[in-house]
Amino acid sequence: MSESEEQRPLIGRNPNWGRDRGPFATPQSSPSRRSVRRAGSSATGNYGNRPDASPQVLQPRSDSSLRMACGTILLTVVFERISYYGLTGNLVLFLNKDPFTWASYNAMNALFMFFGITYVMALIGGWIADSFLGRFKTMLIAFFIYLCGFISLPFLAVNTHSSSSHPRHRHLDNSTHTGSLPRICVTDEAGDQSSPFTERCSWLVYIILFVVAIGTGALKSNIAPFGSDQLHRSSQQAHLSFFNWFYWCVNMGSFVGLGAIAYIEQQVNFHIGYIVCACTLSLSAIIFLTGRCSYVCRTPDGSILSNIFRIIREAWKRKRQRQQLQRIHSKTESEGSSREIDEASVEERISFLDYAKHRYGGIFHNSLVDDVKKLKMILAVFAVLIPYWIVYFQMQTTFLFQGLHMRLGFTPSQPLYNLSTTVVPSAVPFHNTTSSQKPQIVAAWFSLFDAIFVIILLPLFDRVIYPRLSQAGYPFTFTKRVVLGMVFAMAAMFVAGVVEHYRLKEFWPYPDHPCLSKGINQIIGNTSYMAADMSVLWQIPQYALIGISEVFASVACLQFAVSVAPRSMKAIITGLFYFFSGLGSFLGTAILNILAASRTWFFDQDFGNINCRLPCPTPDSLDVQHKCHLDYYFFMLGAVEAAALGLFLLVARKFQLGAEELVPNLHNPAVRARAQHVQRQASQDTFSNTVTVSSSS
Repeated sequence: MSESEEQRPLIGRNPNWGRDRGPFATPQSSPSRRSVRRAGSSATGNYGNRPDASPQVLQPRSDSSLRMACGTILLTVVFERISYYGLTGNLVLFLNKDPFTWASYNAMNALFMFFGITYVMALIGGWIADSFLGRFKTMLIAFFIYLCGFISLPFLAVNTHSSSSHPRHRHLDNSTHTGSLPRICVTDEAGDQSSPFTERCSWLVYIILFVVAIGTGALKSNIAPFGSDQLHRSSQQAHLSFFNWFYWCVNMGSFVGLGAIAYIEQQVNFHIGYIVCACTLSLSAIIFLTGRCSYVCRTPDGSILSNIFRIIREAWKRKRQRQQLQRIHSKTESEGSSREIDEASVEERISFLDYAKHRYGGIFHNSLVDDVKKLKMILAVFAVLIPYWIVYFQMQTTFLFQGLHMRLGFTPSQPLYNLSTTVVPSAVPFHNTTSSQKPQIVAAWFSLFDAIFVIILLPLFDRVIYPRLSQAGYPFTFTKRVVLGMVFAMAAMFVAGVVEHYRLKEFWPYPDHPCLSKGINQIIGNTSYMAADMSVLWQIPQYALIGISEVFASVACLQFAVSVAPRSMKAIITGLFYFFSGLGSFLGTAILNILAASRTWFFDQDFGNINCRLPCPTPDSLDVQHKCHLDYYFFMLGAVEAAALGLFLLVARKFQLGAEELVPNLHNPAVRARAQHVQRQASQDTFSNTVTVSSSS
């Protein structure tokens, strides 16, 4: 018996499995007790975590029970995604408008940190479910935490709507407010924009966002694998059908959240919008609980994440012991010199993790250590893609701010001419109701273009373009797809920079009078945004390019991880995919903080106005010391993405990622035949992890 057979249990298979009577139907005859899989092998893909654990025996279930379980999970996903995108789609606008009036970069920082905590918690939530609580209990706790955060949101937004006839203008000093903060935040009335944690009511905002991020991250990492658990005796086609519906539900939730709820938040007020979000999340939790009697709930059987740390600790311990023995032998034996040479030659052939193997004195099976060693290549790929995630998260942060300062209407408006009074407290408010307008377009709607392009292009490339290229002898390998995706992401940043450059020229059209602006007065709620008379529709190309890049880079990276990762580590690879996405979000926060602290392109006195020029005491003043330049920020991110592309090419060369065998070409009949045997044994792990990551998009 080989080492891998000794390490991993054999899986029996009943020939009647897979004869479905519907997309989620159970087989006609139930497998015997002997042929039932171990819970750990199919649910989490972990082998050898608990040798003393007895296998779970899963009882037969009816078609109605299976349909009930899958249906409640899918409905849960729809309403949960509505709440999630209802919050993230307009969070920057909520913090930037009256009465919070956060600086532009601080409002973006809050969303960056929220995304980072969410994706990091996905890894931690999966580990908790696998090691301690199981998926169902972990999801119940996640829902409770999630609801605590969302129920608090309407109270945070309760006083943000005002019926004042004179909306607050973004170009005035920060002392003018028409709305009022929640009573618990009265001590933060002044606010300090020098730090994201000293803004008005920042402590309460960050507590609520932190609670919501913990809940959504833990739920995100478990709901798709939990759906896979319900199909433990169904065919591969049943898995495909379920996860196609799962992906459809994710996108349906995003469309409703970014479409309907974002409209309510921008055009009506955030208080009502957040009440709707809290209600939809409550409905999602209730639907999830209604299916409790029909769920298959697997007990935790340990996580491979724990084994990874144990292997590293064991390798360090054994290597240290080996070095101590070598020093003893060199001192005590007369032939120590020749023996040291022999030991050194062996040392060169042994990597650090090999010391944890049983054959070298460790306590772990050789195959399990080899699986962990394969993480090196996957982690290297994930690491060089961190700049890509920085670019990706610009859609709901800087892109949204740029759109708020463009014309959110279909027809040109009468511009008003005004002196830039960004930092002049004594300036007289300039009101011109004839030049003011209420937006016809919701800025957050443009994030839907990313989802639209993914939904259209993904099946087109998968079913038509990729197969034809392979048949023509030009396979579109993993490296080509990632390179092309990063090129599109880089192009999106340069396009956004060009659009911002011309937007600023439209707003400041007089070189001889740098403090004289020409803009339109856009009223959102009780806040007036000084926008350039340039249509927001010019943003469509940059959103579209991000969507195209996702089709290539993000999907290819996921397929690479699932194809290359050992069967025992597919779940942990999904968590790491989330984790590195979160690192990209945190790095985006760090970049903004560094630029703001050094007063480069962002300034602590802009009060959310990305048109700022400081100072402008008189219309004829030529002494403009500081200018807000979001266009330079976009160009910088494009350069960072170009550098990341170069690093990826080096990683691809080192690990030979251009080899077609790394990502199997299933359109080739011979390759497909070889892959079918593996897919029959690992279909649950592969599909569950694939859709879990897809839902993050």
